[in-house]
Amino acid sequence: MTLKNTDNEYRITVRNKQTIDNKTDIIEETAYGSYHEKNGKRYIMYKTEADGDRTSSMIKADGAEILIKRSGSISSSMAYKAGARKTFMYELPYGAMEMELETHRVISELDERGGKIELVYTLTVQGEKYFNDMKITVVKR
Repeated sequence: MTLKNTDNEYRITVRNKQTIDNKTDIIEETAYGSYHEKNGKRYIMYKTEADGDRTSSMIKADGAEILIKRSGSISSSMAYKAGARKTFMYELPYGAMEMELETHRVISELDERGGKIELVYTLTVQGEKYFNDMKITVVKR
């Protein structure tokens, strides 16, 4: 899926390899957005549009903890910290679902030029476990 260009100067690529029942899917998105540092935390922001559904995403990297918030057609707030297990609500146009997030590994290598975030986690949705290996890259254009 290609994401809407927000006329900003950073290319953000999100690649997630998700495995359930020995079947693997790869979802990759590329967007243009903003990236900056404030109070020692790094922020990545971009907007997506697919089939008329619009979503704004904000990723906050705070040391060994990553927060990904989405709002719009899809809304969620997912906090990743190695060894932590958290529940959250995933809101879709037709209703909300409770999900559980268990984070196994967080790697954040960001500086003023951009960099990468790697997240390895298990997402549990209605009793089904999805193993995820996500890589987020930020590159100045």
